[in-house]
Amino acid sequence: MPHSNMWGLVRQIMRSIILCETCKFSPESKTGPDGRTGGAVLIDHLRAFVSATGRNDVSIETQACLWNCTRFCSVAIRDDERFSYVTGGHEPTRAQAEAILTWYDLHGETDKGEVPFKTWPERMRGHFIARIPPVPK
Repeated sequence: MPHSNMWGLVRQIMRSIILCETCKFSPESKTGPDGRTGGAVLIDHLRAFVSATGRNDVSIETQACLWNCTRFCSVAIRDDERFSYVTGGHEPTRAQAEAILTWYDLHGETDKGEVPFKTWPERMRGHFIARIPPVPK
């Protein structure tokens, strides 16, 4: 989304979904039946879902570790104009990937990144760990 600053320059607002690629698959196992981590599975589900919707406006990034190992799978919603969020405890499933993208879209529709709780997808409730304010300009 274009945004003008005080000098009239137009720049893109930076938003992205960052997923931990090394998160465990389950409490008992680092990897699932196919040998992939839970983070890798969730990343693939999110990428496949975004691709299936034909969207090219979602930035998906991966990180080797988000240091949230007790609440795997971890996902951060990063935004340079709104609150950013750290979340965890996501299942490595397509349904969870869809909920993450739905919440990301709701977040992008707000001015400050404060999504009304009543609009949250059920699968996003109980996953939020931290809310981080944007860096002051």
